[in-house]
Amino acid sequence: MHISTRKLNMNGQASVEYLVVCSALIAALLTPIENNNNVMELCLDSLRDWYTAFAYSKSLPTLPN
Repeated sequence: MHISTRKLNMNGQASVEYLVVCSALIAALLTPIENNNNVMELCLDSLRDWYTAFAYSKSLPTLPN
């Protein structure tokens, strides 16, 4: 079985591309944008606020018929 040199050189190309894309995504998510908060902190704050409102609405008694 013969392995070409071209195929041997491209063996790790997908891993390198995946690493570059993931690194860029992580850098974008962790870059401060507003009041020294990054996108992840803003998303977590929004999710926390939403869940607090949801839990409050679930704790209210139901209206009688």
